[in-house]
Amino acid sequence: MTPPTTASPSAAVAWLGLAAFIPSLLACTDRSLSGPGLTPTVVVDTGRPPMVNRNVDLLFVIDDSSSMRLSQDNLTRNFPVLMNALESLPSGLPNVHIAVVSTDMGAGDGSIAGCDATGGKNGIFQYTARGACTATGLDAGATYISNIGGVKNYTGNLSDTFACIAALGEQGCGFEQPLAALERALGTNGQPPPDENAGFLRPDAYLVIVLIGNEDDCSATGGSPLFDTTSSTTLDSALGPVANFRCNEFGHICDGAPPVRLAPNNDVNASHAYSSCQPSDGGGLLLNVAETAARIKAMKSDPAQVVVAAITGPAAPYVVQWKTPSISDEPGPWPVIAHSCTATDGSFADPSVRTTAFVNEFGSNGLVLPICDADFAPALHRIADKIIDRIGKPCIGGTVAKQPGTDRDDCTVVSTTPDGHGGFVQGTLAPCASTGGAGPCWQFAPGEDGCSGQSVTVVPDAAVAVPAWQSIRAQCAVCTPGVPDAARGCP
Repeated sequence: MTPPTTASPSAAVAWLGLAAFIPSLLACTDRSLSGPGLTPTVVVDTGRPPMVNRNVDLLFVIDDSSSMRLSQDNLTRNFPVLMNALESLPSGLPNVHIAVVSTDMGAGDGSIAGCDATGGKNGIFQYTARGACTATGLDAGATYISNIGGVKNYTGNLSDTFACIAALGEQGCGFEQPLAALERALGTNGQPPPDENAGFLRPDAYLVIVLIGNEDDCSATGGSPLFDTTSSTTLDSALGPVANFRCNEFGHICDGAPPVRLAPNNDVNASHAYSSCQPSDGGGLLLNVAETAARIKAMKSDPAQVVVAAITGPAAPYVVQWKTPSISDEPGPWPVIAHSCTATDGSFADPSVRTTAFVNEFGSNGLVLPICDADFAPALHRIADKIIDRIGKPCIGGTVAKQPGTDRDDCTVVSTTPDGHGGFVQGTLAPCASTGGAGPCWQFAPGEDGCSGQSVTVVPDAAVAVPAWQSIRAQCAVCTPGVPDAARGCP
């Protein structure tokens, strides 16, 4: 449904009230409306147990390079916040799959310390016990956590099991490639996923991706020479010194050009601040961020079934500094990127330009969260809230406008159900007011779970078997407070 092209000023204002209403609506929940496009909700209430799509595939992509131990500890220490929030739902914990992937995809010919020439951990799920754990708690043969309707593949506590597989350590490759690892793990890079990852993805499930790292993405394309250590090692070589600045020089465009490699007047104490940086693919040396996001979205028939969060460094401030070269006879200092944040525990992060841009490709389904916070609890709670937004009932506040000159709510509701063959059936539902209450149709019901507004509910067709799940998209025009419009039912 689109706003009317011709309407009285008051009617137009009534429609625009939808956008004006969003901030207060989101304070309750953001699983309802977002401008003229439909935002998916996942609710149906038929007077029987809700037929809600509660399947969630949750994938953590974790940086395991040096300096990440404190951040990993922060994650595992606060992971129960995420689980407790999900378990507090009236219907309990969603049907979850939870997996862990390393950002280590190797680099170059194996001559870079900590980076092998065989693809590192290759996007394979990490499921062995680490740190203080002697066992993960996973059942024999399991490579990820599964809890479906209370049937689980682990013993003990879910958060403890996660902590045992998520503490990846700090021995991974220092050229972090989270996007390449993500694509390899899910099989969107043109190859099937690793055998160990089989069964994790469910066609109907929401896919929630959480990227955690203190440096920006440096995902190279296949055959890219970005990590060359033979012809490029010095300041005046094609790629510059074998250091992380390559990821910045070829992965970012700052103020219209790549960040500068050479120090002004060869001054090791110089610095250069940039006001605006965007992702670059370095002429094909790195993965294109927007194209990578598009491939991830394409995994679902509805891209809104994909939620992406990154606990990472802020993209700004972005400052190039210089240091004494690691090669004694170099003619000038080597460039380095200054940290964009430092935590109270001494952990730090560099500007995450590419990672932030990747998350932003998912719009309202993307979250960029601070890695330098002393406590990841708020970040993990926001991720939980986003999941709950997808699987819970929508809270629609305010007064819904009527279709001009009628007593019908100005809403469009679209239903999606499984077709039994791995696909989906989608159709627009009629309001129950126009069908005499005969299903399938939609209607409003009082809000639940602390919502003071209304919920969109569905009355099923009594002659049709109840589907395994049903997902609902709703868009409504909302009255602008204080702007009466009798034709739209706005007080």
